Amino acid sequence: MRPRRQVGLTAALAIAASVSAPISAFCQTAAPPRELTLDDALAMAKRVNRSLIAERAHLAQAQTNVEQAWAALFPVVTAQGKYTRNYKNATLDFGRLINGILMADGLTVMPMADGPDYNVTILKQNQLDASISATMPLLAPAAYPALEAVKAGVRSSEANYESSEASVLFSVAQTFYAAATADEVLVTRHSSIEVDTATLDNAKTRFAAGTVTKVDVDRAELALVRSQQAELEARYGQAQAYRALATLIQMDMPFKVRVAETSSAPGSEDLDTALHLRPELKALTFSERSADAQRRAYGWRWAPTLSAFGKANVGNYVGFTGDRYAWSAGLQLDWTLYDGGVRDAQRHLAAAQAAEADARAEVLTDTIRDDLINGRSFLDTKHQAVQADLRAVALAQETLELVRSQYEAGTVTQVDLLQAQDNLVAAREALAQAHFDVAVADLTLRRAAGTFPPR
Repeated sequence: MRPRRQVGLTAALAIAASVSAPISAFCQTAAPPRELTLDDALAMAKRVNRSLIAERAHLAQAQTNVEQAWAALFPVVTAQGKYTRNYKNATLDFGRLINGILMADGLTVMPMADGPDYNVTILKQNQLDASISATMPLLAPAAYPALEAVKAGVRSSEANYESSEASVLFSVAQTFYAAATADEVLVTRHSSIEVDTATLDNAKTRFAAGTVTKVDVDRAELALVRSQQAELEARYGQAQAYRALATLIQMDMPFKVRVAETSSAPGSEDLDTALHLRPELKALTFSERSADAQRRAYGWRWAPTLSAFGKANVGNYVGFTGDRYAWSAGLQLDWTLYDGGVRDAQRHLAAAQAAEADARAEVLTDTIRDDLINGRSFLDTKHQAVQADLRAVALAQETLELVRSQYEAGTVTQVDLLQAQDNLVAAREALAQAHFDVAVADLTLRRAAGTFPPR
């Protein structure tokens, strides 16, 4: 059996398969495939990836909290128009009432031709009313730290969006390199078929000449069948990786990945720089600030609030004041003296949340420090693995040529030749796996340093 080193690549293809979804058959059209670089894939994912679209919508929801927080400091103005149909019309004639009182006292009152109208409407049958009122907070001590808490919460949501974006783009980059590795594996498999075909033709020729037995032909044919099946599996893995990448970047046309000759190195592996760049730490920092501001806001709710109010009304009837309108204005002081301990409980909860965010930030700092050290060591190790696998491919190629010459001379068996061919294929697959491991190690280190994705 042929040795295989496909654990990391198989896992990456499994991850790619988990995020893939049916896309239009982009690989079945005759259009020439478009070359796609990693930068192209990342740019497309930023624009059209469905997960990021959902995250942006979630961020927009969080940003509306600032508008709601400002509402506590702005005036509230309401207007109302109303029509009322009453069952009857009732008025009070103050002029007749006064004359009646005077006549009862024996006094004679002459009516005034142009006297004032003393009729007061008690109930208007067709009543029209229009009013407008306004309330303006003048002193609201708890509103200002509450607004600060909301702003810090929004900043935390923005940092969480950056973190989600980094996670999605990391998956895109990993799937991109999985597709590139699948291309390399497919080339190796195709080359193996060519070698096994040549070996089978040679065995048939020698069998016809009587220099080998039918067993040699059967062994060579079995090796070719296995190589053909391995190529089919490699094509399936390639299609799976490309389909997953197409889903992540919403690409519905044929494309082929193209890996740059030299991968971009991490911009900085300094811990302080990484702590400044990592969005996860920013999110925790702003969460701590938001919780602390909420704690102060709940504390200020023990203070009274002062607000001004005003109201104006106009109707189609005359009231007791003798006018068709009325207005009022004043100040209002509200002070909740006791609420059963609700404010203190909320203040204690906010303080605990701030302490939790601060502790989680410390844990994340330690994790980032370890990830930077481990990531650099892992990347150096994988670079060494590439050099070792390059040497292994060269040695396996040289060994195959020597064994083939010896087989032609009759000094080794066909089993030795097939084993040498298998060793070359395994060395090439290991080299493809090593290229994938280096790419992922580089991505992981840059992610830990906060330089991936580039901003």
